[in-house]
Amino acid sequence: MKKVFFIIPTLGGGGAERVFLHILKNLDRTRFNPCVVLFEKKGELLSELPFDMRLEILKKNDETYRIYGTVFFKLAHRFARFIKKERPDVIVSFMWYTNFVTLIARILSRISSKVIVSERYGLAVSFEGRMAEFLRGLAIRYFYPGADMVIANSRVMGTQLKELFHLEERKIVTIHNPVDMHKISRMAGADADYAWFREDIPIITGIGRVTRQKGFDHLIKAVQTLNDDGAECRLVLLGKGPEEGNLKRLAAELGIGDKVLFLGFQQNPYKCLARSTVFVLSSLYEGFPNALLEAIALGVPSVATRCPTGPDEIITDGVDGLLVPPGDYGALAESIRKLLQDNSMRRQFSEAGRRRAQDFEVKNIVRQYEEAVEKVC
Repeated sequence: MKKVFFIIPTLGGGGAERVFLHILKNLDRTRFNPCVVLFEKKGELLSELPFDMRLEILKKNDETYRIYGTVFFKLAHRFARFIKKERPDVIVSFMWYTNFVTLIARILSRISSKVIVSERYGLAVSFEGRMAEFLRGLAIRYFYPGADMVIANSRVMGTQLKELFHLEERKIVTIHNPVDMHKISRMAGADADYAWFREDIPIITGIGRVTRQKGFDHLIKAVQTLNDDGAECRLVLLGKGPEEGNLKRLAAELGIGDKVLFLGFQQNPYKCLARSTVFVLSSLYEGFPNALLEAIALGVPSVATRCPTGPDEIITDGVDGLLVPPGDYGALAESIRKLLQDNSMRRQFSEAGRRRAQDFEVKNIVRQYEEAVEKVC
């Protein structure tokens, strides 16, 4: 049985964390002995860790957490000591900063454990900030070549790794994100508990961490455009993040504060998603958007930006959804209008979306991760 460490900073409510948990919950325990390593013991999804999972926390409770300060070196040294003590066969790391820490820790440990690093969002465009992007580029260019495998969650990202950073093609493997269709269908049956979902006014839903990346400001402007043109609809946003205050002010300034509902992080977003008229992914960039996968799996007609990377590897424009340019609220509004006005198109996208989502069923994707671990061994 292979000892495998899975490492990620926290179990916050993001897409990478959900994929991380999907793998842990479905990993074949007869072949793999998993251990979870977190930088900090926190996050909205912490309660979803499998009950049989061993857990190691690298950061001490009284330490100030600064990504670009001395904590980086403390994390790397502590992980190196843990690797040296436990001698895992394989380490699977999620997110660029974690990948950086993991690759340094393996060097410090002088242990020959195999390392698989996983990149979660596009490399050509990002708004994290200059320092973050500089360090990310440094890590990819100079440290990722030391990994035994690099998993990209979209084909385009795999191409970016090869062409922008000259990583060896033989080390790059594309594994898309999974969707647990049975689980989300079951959870979608819960009562939505909000009056809007019982009223006969179309609901547009957006899901994700409330940051600039998600382009929710463009979605709010699209909803204003629709309402101003007589296409009455409401917008529900699920997620929390630093841009929430700015978005509430924007909605109020545009005169649609009463038509936008911020529901924050939801442990069960599917009860709202399944009752939506249209789902919209308005992102400026992505990795491989889980929310879009989950929407089509639930049969919710969807509009997505053709942003780097992921949406156009999930839906085909005009077949099982609609694609628009990122950052164009006029195009968003027009595509949403088409769906609101065309019942047959909504039915077509609902049926075709469910069929397309089966390609990403969780057991198939987890099997690919298991094969990746076996391959590096």
